[in-house]
Amino acid sequence: SKDKTFMDHYLLDGDLGPYAERWAFGQLNTVERVLLGRRLAQQVQMARHITDRYNLIPPDIERDNRLFELALQGSVLAPEGIVQAFSDKVGADEKRKMEQAEGLRRSRASGADAPAAPPSEPGLAAAAKPQAEMAAPAPTAAEPVLGLSATNALHDRDVRMSLEEAKAERKQVRRFYRDVAPTVEYAENNYFQLRITEQNAGLVPVNAFWRDYARHDGEGPFLSMKLAEAHGNFTEMMLALSVLDLPFKASEHKLSGFDPEAEAAEPVTLTAASPLVVYHRQVEPVEPAAEEVPILVSQNFFRYGDRYREVENERVDKFITDEFLVQTVYGAQVVVTNPTSSRQRLDVLLQVPEGAMPVLGDRSLRSRHVSLEPFETVKIEYHFYFPEPGDYAHFPVHVAHRESLAAFAPPVRFNVVKEPTEIDRESWDYLSQHGTEEQVLAFLQKNNVESIDLARIAWRMRDAAFFKSVVELLEARFAYDDTLWSYSLMHNHLPAMRQYLRHQDGFVQQCGSYLKSTLLVIDPVERRAWELLEYDPLVNARAHQLGPQRKIVNAAVHGQYMALLDILAHKAGFDANDRMAIVYYLLLQDRVGESLDFFAQVDPKELDARLQHEYFRAYMAFFTGDLDTARQIAARRAEYPVDRWRKRFENVLAHLDQIEGKAGGRIVDADDRDQQQQRLADTGPALEVRVEGNQIELAYANLDRVQVNYYLMDIELLFSNQPFVTEYGGQFAYIRPNRTDTVDLLPEKDSMAIPLPDDLAKRNVMIEVIGGPIKRAATYFSNTLDVRMMENYGQLQVRRRGEEQGYGGVYIKVYARMSDGDVRFYKDGYTDLRGRFDYASVSGGQQAGAERFAILILSDEHGAVVREAPAPKR
Repeated sequence: SKDKTFMDHYLLDGDLGPYAERWAFGQLNTVERVLLGRRLAQQVQMARHITDRYNLIPPDIERDNRLFELALQGSVLAPEGIVQAFSDKVGADEKRKMEQAEGLRRSRASGADAPAAPPSEPGLAAAAKPQAEMAAPAPTAAEPVLGLSATNALHDRDVRMSLEEAKAERKQVRRFYRDVAPTVEYAENNYFQLRITEQNAGLVPVNAFWRDYARHDGEGPFLSMKLAEAHGNFTEMMLALSVLDLPFKASEHKLSGFDPEAEAAEPVTLTAASPLVVYHRQVEPVEPAAEEVPILVSQNFFRYGDRYREVENERVDKFITDEFLVQTVYGAQVVVTNPTSSRQRLDVLLQVPEGAMPVLGDRSLRSRHVSLEPFETVKIEYHFYFPEPGDYAHFPVHVAHRESLAAFAPPVRFNVVKEPTEIDRESWDYLSQHGTEEQVLAFLQKNNVESIDLARIAWRMRDAAFFKSVVELLEARFAYDDTLWSYSLMHNHLPAMRQYLRHQDGFVQQCGSYLKSTLLVIDPVERRAWELLEYDPLVNARAHQLGPQRKIVNAAVHGQYMALLDILAHKAGFDANDRMAIVYYLLLQDRVGESLDFFAQVDPKELDARLQHEYFRAYMAFFTGDLDTARQIAARRAEYPVDRWRKRFENVLAHLDQIEGKAGGRIVDADDRDQQQQRLADTGPALEVRVEGNQIELAYANLDRVQVNYYLMDIELLFSNQPFVTEYGGQFAYIRPNRTDTVDLLPEKDSMAIPLPDDLAKRNVMIEVIGGPIKRAATYFSNTLDVRMMENYGQLQVRRRGEEQGYGGVYIKVYARMSDGDVRFYKDGYTDLRGRFDYASVSGGQQAGAERFAILILSDEHGAVVREAPAPKR
């Protein structure tokens, strides 16, 4: 892994200390935080931190019941589910339905109309043994195996033939040319199929299962009754299974005391032979509610800004019923409910208490019309404060229906005081404002800091010693508050200042994409702002820069490359990882010379990823001609256990074999489009014709004989009228040749020479050679190049005449005639060390519409050849 994450460092026993820093800690998901606490010997503190966060989650009984039902249903489908199945008392009606469903399934599987036999065991035995019961019976001799028809003859032939014969025959069907697939962007996976931007703190949230895991002391196996809660996504489920100490294969548990025929349920004893989680349902008696009183209208009062309290992890209203303070804003919450099945149009009269002043835009007296649908509830609020203490009356809310009083809240009197007679001196509201520093620290140490408004003690943070004590305490509790940490700037507290600045996203964005300083380090990978991406396949149309600026046609590659340049521009110098990234993105642009220069500066000892450097060495060796080095590296890694990388090194060896002229190049990856095309090109018929002197030289592959047609022609006139010289043969499509010969080819060779007939030796002759599906035409061209076209797959190979090895470094320029008749530049480049060049493949939509190619093969030493080829069949 190039850019290692927390899990990489954890599995490799790396230093996890930096992840305890506040900002980095805030990026970790719940599982990573638990693992961090165990590695840093802070399991108790981390367990408390996870528990504090869990205690902020309100109970959700409906969700818990739903998960419980899903767990019960899931266990029935497993072989171990027989434990659950026997634990539930199944009624006769339920058994009958299950037996009917089982009978229908058996009927469909066998194709019979009669109902299936009842299951051999009562109750849920059929469901408890799905592996034995779900297999469909094999067809008997009396049943038709397959319906035969003329429309599926190929399928019928496969039925009559053996599987091996059918496969062998199907392999004879050759594929046509395949367009280059769209360029795909590949990113490094840490968690399965997740981009780095998705690997944040919310990936695995806090729940009861991870709270239990955080509390587990490592003594004995870890099991949790809250297993069903760890279901948020694939990552969380896999992590849950990895920490749960359930065996891969359960032992045989023992069940006793169950009698499905008994009138009353009897105790059942389960003896576990291995760790397991048992879901069961039990009915227990409960006391009925004292009374049920439907509330049509209610009115309660709360302190503005302090209206809720936490009870059993759930937020509830904090209503005031005794004393009210002067100069303090209060609110009245009025709730009106329509418990009937008819719509109600009501008028609600609201009035602030006597002696109070309305605030926040409210009025002393107002009436509001509401229309309530059946069983609907509406909430209305207004706000006020008392300027002076006293005992004040209040006209409560009144609800009128058609100008008649329908309901009202009971009247109350307000006892308004300057100071409360009873003060909760243990509350955070009091201690944060009036308590001593020791009391504040003790409260923070004792209580759940995740549920406390820490900013209420911000005024105390001016004291440097108190600031330091609070920060150290909260760090030990893995808590952070932006307001409190901001005082690090005032006290010049360097560690806290670093943490504070890392949390200021707006400030960080203004500092650029990369920064390394005493106060702040901005790593774009760590901040999920950038990651190294691969692009494949990517075939550039041009090998050289055209115009004053180099252009990257692929928008995604262009954006990624510009982002890399922006990061590098903010660095004082490049490290080895930077240079490796530069090399890769230069190679994507075919800037080979520059990439070689940067690669030479890479020190592999400083790299995070050594394997990739070895592959780059082997790849770069093809450009420098150091093939021995490439083979040594590839041979050393040819047995690498990771398939993707092993195939890459095997492909290097396959390329080297072809460069050295070894026949029968192997296919490393059968799913790779380029290798498939290469194999098809190698095994397909090939025919090339060249006239040298008085000899017609044929180069061929996979052909037994050819037909040679001779046409007398005026070459100067034809060339003047038709620039595509190899299309001369098309001019004679409807003309009888002056002479026709049939020539048998030598199977043990791949070339042979045919002498020109004596009577045509001194004439301008168009020579047409037909072999199988291939038709070639040739005129006199003075050159020493041997060009072999594999046009069905858009490839050619160049050799020096008389040599077996490919001729690399030959310049190729390709023009295409489009479907509208327009002739335009298509691509250019150089043959590789095998002498191969793919003239038809370019990325993007440029290849769409090309019907024919005119190809110039140019060598400074060995002359030029112009060839034409149709676009490959698709």
